[in-house]
Amino acid sequence: MPQMQSPTTWFALNGSDDFSPSGINDIRTGAPLFVGGLLLGVWFDMTEQEANDHSWTDVGILHTGRFRRVRIHPNATAANIRVGKVGFMAALPIPPATIPDVNIVTTGDTAGGPIAGVRPVVFLNTVQPGNYCFIQELGIASVMTGAGATGAAGAGVAPPTGSGDGTVHVAAAGAASMGAFLAPASAHALVLALLNGVPIVQG
Repeated sequence: MPQMQSPTTWFALNGSDDFSPSGINDIRTGAPLFVGGLLLGVWFDMTEQEANDHSWTDVGILHTGRFRRVRIHPNATAANIRVGKVGFMAALPIPPATIPDVNIVTTGDTAGGPIAGVRPVVFLNTVQPGNYCFIQELGIASVMTGAGATGAAGAGVAPPTGSGDGTVHVAAAGAASMGAFLAPASAHALVLALLNGVPIVQG
C-alpha cells in the first residue's frame, strides 16, 4: 500500500481498537465499511505537531515518526498489547492467507506466533487481539522498559526476546538494537527512544 499523505482525521492513532480495517462499521449489521482509503498496510509519516494532534492525550502523546495500520493476530496475548510494548511480525497467517503478512503483528510470547526479532513494532495503546490499530515503526516513540533496564541516553534499545512480555532493555555494547534511548533508561518506565533499526517495508 502506498504512503498515505493525508491520514484520516477522525482517529486518535493511539485510541484505535477496531473491528473494521477502516475503523467504521455498519450501524445496523456491524459489518466493516471500507471508506476513506484507510486499509490494512496504509502508512504515513507525521511531523511532531501532526503526531501530537492525532494523540489521545488520556493514553499519551505521540511524536514524529512513521505510523502504520495493522491487524493484531488473534493468537496474540492481550496483556502484552500495551503502550510502549513491542511486538513482531506474525509467523502464522490469518486464513485464508497462506503466507505471513508484514501488516499482521503479534506479541513476542505467542507460542509459534511471532518471528522473534523480525520487524519489531511499538504498540500505541491496548488493543483486542484480532482487531485493527496503528503501530509506530520509525521515529520518536515511547517504549516500555523491563526489569533491570538502566542506561544512559544514547544507549541502544534491545528488542524483547521471543518469550518476553514486550518490554525492551538496554542493549549490550556492540549488540543489535532497534534504536537509541533519548533519555536515561530506568526499569519499568516509558522512555523516549529514536527507532532507527526497524526495516522499512512497503506492504
